[in-house]
Amino acid sequence: MAFIKWNPKFGVGVNIIDTQHQELFDRVNALFDAMQAGRGKDEIGQTLAFLARYTGEHFKTEEDLMQKSAYPGYKDHKAVHDDLTRKVLELQGKLDKGSQMLSLPVMHFLRDWLSHHISEEDKKLAAHLNQAGAH
Repeated sequence: MAFIKWNPKFGVGVNIIDTQHQELFDRVNALFDAMQAGRGKDEIGQTLAFLARYTGEHFKTEEDLMQKSAYPGYKDHKAVHDDLTRKVLELQGKLDKGSQMLSLPVMHFLRDWLSHHISEEDKKLAAHLNQAGAH
């Protein structure tokens, strides 16, 4: 069973963003599966690294759309992206050093952050993009 399941309620109505969000759900589920199966530090690290890279690509897509459409919430939205990026890089560093294990609370944080961010921040962005015809 999926740790975080894509549901149409998460759709924002911007195809590229929805497609990337679905991939993020898949990546969070892959990370959860690796943790649950007790896979080694290397495999978990590689899965987390892929999630971090893909998240960065997704954030760049959103931020490019924000800039092209003169989104008034750009600065605040980007700050939220930057904060998660910092936290994920910090987690990667701790996992690499062995000072932290991937745990259920960490997975809950990722799941809750993603679902909240889509439901709140990204829906506002999508409304702006749809109104501006900017995608």
